[in-house]
Amino acid sequence: MVNVKGGSVSFAIEDGVCRLIAAAPNAGYEAKVASATGWIRVDLVQGQHGSAVFCIGAENRTDLWEY
Repeated sequence: MVNVKGGSVSFAIEDGVCRLIAAAPNAGYEAKVASATGWIRVDLVQGQHGSAVFCIGAENRTDLWEY
C-alpha cells in the first residue's frame, strides 16, 4: 500500500504485470485511473492538486509524486 496526501493506493505486481487492488481517496479527493501495457497510474485529485501513484510492472516498482 502506498499512502499519499490524497489517500492510499494498493497494487500487486506479479510476473512483471501490475494489478490495481484498491484506490481509496481521502475526503474531498476523487480517483482517476489510467493504464497501458506494463503500467497503471492512479491520480487522487482535488481541484488542480493531487497525488499520482504509478505501478511499473517491468521494473517491479511503484513511484509517486504530489502536484
